[in-house]
Amino acid sequence: MTLTYTHFDLAAVLIFALCWFGYAWFAARRSTGRHSLLNVMNPLRERWLEQTLVRENRIVDSSLTANLMHSATFFSSTTVLVLGGLLALFGSVEKSADILQNLPFAQRSSQQLLEAKVVLLILLFVYALVKFTWSVRQFNFVTILIGSLSPKDKISDQDRAAAKAASGILKLAGENFGQGMRSYYFAAAALMWFVQPLFFIATTLVVTFMLYRMEFHSRTLDVLSETRQ
Repeated sequence: MTLTYTHFDLAAVLIFALCWFGYAWFAARRSTGRHSLLNVMNPLRERWLEQTLVRENRIVDSSLTANLMHSATFFSSTTVLVLGGLLALFGSVEKSADILQNLPFAQRSSQQLLEAKVVLLILLFVYALVKFTWSVRQFNFVTILIGSLSPKDKISDQDRAAAKAASGILKLAGENFGQGMRSYYFAAAALMWFVQPLFFIATTLVVTFMLYRMEFHSRTLDVLSETRQ
């Protein structure tokens, strides 16, 4: 079986891989040196768990954690449905080829190349599923840690350590949820490969730029940064 592709297809995949891995590395390093959504939210998470220690009733904390968990659970369930659809598409690529190639500006592709495009999407959503389900477990851990705290008038050093651990796990859960969402953005770019590789390249670059703007230069970040002043 020969995988028939053009130089544009190869260039598109290389640019996609560079943007995917390169942006993840860049965002992690950049966040340590300047304001970003990640390092602006982390102190707020710490403050949240500090306030949990002095609350008489911690129902509000459990409800907030449950809402965060619900978002991760929703995307986990959605990702499973998407993967089911992609696996069905992978099994019927030959039947779907004519439909895909009738799209406006679509470039003709071999069946093997179409299967490779579907495999790329499957890998992206498998990664997203792992990240979302892991964040769900982490939110569960936070809930347990909150439930383990002593009443307000009996707070001990062990409770303070548990609250600190809860804020740390909450940070990790937020990071994993964000990485899962990033997979969705890049999957939207990968869809353009079904049309033609030039669209794939253009959409990948646009998505990467949009992620950078949202993470480091968005109006949301400007508003959240005011909480640190």
